[in-house]
Amino acid sequence: MNNNILPKDVRSFVLSRLTDPLAAKGLAPQDVPDDFDLLSEGVIDSLGIVELISAVLDEFRIEVDFDGLNAEELTISGTRKGAYSELEIGDPK
Repeated sequence: MNNNILPKDVRSFVLSRLTDPLAAKGLAPQDVPDDFDLLSEGVIDSLGIVELISAVLDEFRIEVDFDGLNAEELTISGTRKGAYSELEIGDPK
């Protein structure tokens, strides 16, 4: 497991994969606020969340204990919110 991954790196990767849907909302990845909820704002759907998590796991070669993740915060874009910090260190709450 790679413990050297920074939450900002995961956030950047996630938002780079959502460039088109973000643009449809008038946002560039660098302009997405930390409290932006990708699901409730219609940028991603539930299947997209699963695909995105899979892509993050593959890209950063990490493993996650999904039982410990807070599902309600998985789609929030901020580096201090959402699952990014738990995903990147593999230390779910």
